[in-house]
Amino acid sequence: FLGANTVWCNGITPNYYFKLAQEAGAKFVYINTSRNASAAAFDGRWIPARPGTDTALLLAVMYEMMRLDEERGDVIDWDFLNTYCVGFDLDHMPEDAELNECISEYVKGAYDGIPKTPEWASEICGTPVEDITFLAEIMGKNNKTMFLHSYAASRINGAENLPQAFLTVGAMGGHMGKSGHACGA
Repeated sequence: FLGANTVWCNGITPNYYFKLAQEAGAKFVYINTSRNASAAAFDGRWIPARPGTDTALLLAVMYEMMRLDEERGDVIDWDFLNTYCVGFDLDHMPEDAELNECISEYVKGAYDGIPKTPEWASEICGTPVEDITFLAEIMGKNNKTMFLHSYAASRINGAENLPQAFLTVGAMGGHMGKSGHACGA
C-alpha cells in the first residue's frame, strides 16, 4: 500500500477482505510517512518515506528492478513490457518521440547525469536503501503482488509524475491483468 491507511478510511468491507487475505498467507507492506493503524492491524512491514517524495522512491525501485534483472534476470516482466507498453526502453519508443522521453534511460541518468539509485532516493525520501531493494524484490514478476495506493500521496504540488511512476513499477513486474496481481487505487 502506497500512502494508504485502510483501517482508518475504508470502513469494514475492504478490511474484512484484507484480513481474510492475511489469514490465507498474504503479507502487507505499507509505504507511508509513519507506521499507521493499518500496518499495525495487518502486521505489515512499514517502509518510511518523507511526504511528497514518493516519485523519487519509485524511481529508485525502478533502478533496482533493472539492476537486479541485469544481475540475475527474472525480475522484470519483459513479455508484459514488450507486449503492452510503449516507451519503457529505447527499443519501444514511438517514432515521433524525443530521445529524452525514455523512462529506463532517465532512471539510469542518461539525460541528467543522475542515476536514480537507492542511495540517491534515500537522501531525498529518508527510506533506507535496504527497504528500496526489498520493494524492488517484491515488485519482481515472480511474486503475486497487488500494488495499491490511496490518493493521499498525490495531494501535493509537484506530484504529477507519481501516477506514471506508480504504473511503471507495476508494469515492470507485470502486475496487471493476471490472477493475484493488481496495480491501482
